[in-house]
Amino acid sequence: MTYLFSNQQVKKWKTLFTLSFCLNLILAGIIVFAVKTGEKTDETAEKIAENTEKTEENGDPAAVQEAETQETVAETKPVAKVEPGEIVASSAVIEDNFYNAFNANDDLIRLTKATGINNLADILSAHIGRLLIWDIVLRNDVRKGDKIDFVFRIIPDDEKRTRNDLPDILEVLAVKYYSHKFNKEIKIYKYAAKDSPAKYYYSDGIMLEKIISPFPPIKNYIQITSTIGDRAPKHEGIDFKTNVGTPVYATVDGTVSRVNWKTRYNGYCIEIEAKGSPYVFKYLHLSEVNVEAGQKVTTGQQIAASGNTGKSTAPHLHYQINVGNKGKVVDPMKYHKTVIEKLPESEKESFRTKIAELDDLMK
Repeated sequence: MTYLFSNQQVKKWKTLFTLSFCLNLILAGIIVFAVKTGEKTDETAEKIAENTEKTEENGDPAAVQEAETQETVAETKPVAKVEPGEIVASSAVIEDNFYNAFNANDDLIRLTKATGINNLADILSAHIGRLLIWDIVLRNDVRKGDKIDFVFRIIPDDEKRTRNDLPDILEVLAVKYYSHKFNKEIKIYKYAAKDSPAKYYYSDGIMLEKIISPFPPIKNYIQITSTIGDRAPKHEGIDFKTNVGTPVYATVDGTVSRVNWKTRYNGYCIEIEAKGSPYVFKYLHLSEVNVEAGQKVTTGQQIAASGNTGKSTAPHLHYQINVGNKGKVVDPMKYHKTVIEKLPESEKESFRTKIAELDDLMK
């Protein structure tokens, strides 16, 4: 057989092919290395640019790194549990309306997990709203940017069992609200004077709630939880939070025009037509009615006992005044004489100490 190439030529070409293959492998490796190095260089450049931007914002590269570390820790760190009785401070800023400021608040989302109270935001907004109704109308007066600082505590179960003020799952101890509309700061503190139940006071020691005097519909109540027009769509009276069975009194001389109508909503109830005037006075959600339709009553006479009947979510007395049976609603706080109560001088020093402690927490 005749070969096209000699053995010597074949050996020579094999050697050249091997060298060429090895050179190509080396060249390919160099190219891959260069590409990867370029990518890392780009990533490094991007990271440097990003850190430079953050440094310009924060002024310190170390601060940027610390912030990033804290963000990572915050994502992985378990939420510390809030124990019953523990005092907690938080805040919220209004973006659109009063109640959403609580539900959209990051700190309250954390506290919801920490306390185990799923509706914590709703409870807090209700309690704080009850305090602010004496100074602002929540539906009309809040503005974007208004800030609410507050202090509260979860009430331990054993404490709830011994208290006679119908405590909720929590109590608000202090509120500080800055109103842009009125350009003022409202400060409210819970304080128990000696031998007296805890009440809410402004920083000057004046009690938050006005008192109907000398003939209120109820005397030994815990708190006024709602006033005229502070709830949507409308609220036509005043709600006095009180224990079931608390005496209820006639606020005028007059005639009982009817009792126990629309009990599904009103519960046990009384309506009195005032003598010599067009005003009608209504007492709703009673546990006991002590008068009859057509009966004459006098100012200060006990006519019933408070309750939790009808469409009522907690024990209270609803007190309402109308012009005529279904006429214009009148604010009881404007119809009746009212007085303000102030802490006695003997309590001032203790009160100042208390509000200083609460102010420190709200900082």
